[in-house]
Amino acid sequence: MARYISICIILVSCLWTAVSWAAAPKIIVNRENFNFGRIYQGEKVAHTFRFQNAGDAPLNIQKVRTSCGCTAALLSAEVIPPGETGEVSATFDSARFRGNVIKTIYLYTDDPLKPVTQLFLRGNITPEIVQDPERVELGSLRPDEEKQVTVTLKNQGEKEITLSSIQVTTPELQAELSSDALLPGKSAQIHIKATPREGKTRLSGYVIVKTNSSHVPELRIPVYGTVIVSSGS
Repeated sequence: MARYISICIILVSCLWTAVSWAAAPKIIVNRENFNFGRIYQGEKVAHTFRFQNAGDAPLNIQKVRTSCGCTAALLSAEVIPPGETGEVSATFDSARFRGNVIKTIYLYTDDPLKPVTQLFLRGNITPEIVQDPERVELGSLRPDEEKQVTVTLKNQGEKEITLSSIQVTTPELQAELSSDALLPGKSAQIHIKATPREGKTRLSGYVIVKTNSSHVPELRIPVYGTVIVSSGS
């Protein structure tokens, strides 16, 4: 019996040694987190993540996925030989985001100890031009009755911004700028007049302002309200 137990121990030991010696890939990322700091809304962030196959078998990248459509990821190669390095080129579009953000890239590989590797883009996004309010809710309106509202634009950037070519998408709206220059830290106003037409139940449109900002080339301010329909109509 003792001899039988000894043989079993030797066999298990040999099997464990064989498994431990089996060739396998191993992914090591140089830097899993990239903090891009503070940027203006509308800017794009590009960063390259680098990783190495520290194993003794080829590393196969089975799939690359991002946490949202705002982030694109391009892989340098799908197979990384032992000892070689690979890259993931990531691009993040901040147009739809504000405040602190974290975007994740997922690498699916055949590394037996780490089948999914996560890479992170982090930072803070601030709008260069702040609209107050961001959208104009006019409430209830009577046909042919004029209602006036004011939207304030503030330049939170470091450069002077030129405002030009103010437009409206419906003849029921009129808009006028108080100034065509927006200095850093300063504000300007958009004076909006709304006059709903008879026979409509809803007023809806946009005030559009063109700028020379590379981050915000166009401001679109939604304006909407409900038109009161008289009982006799």
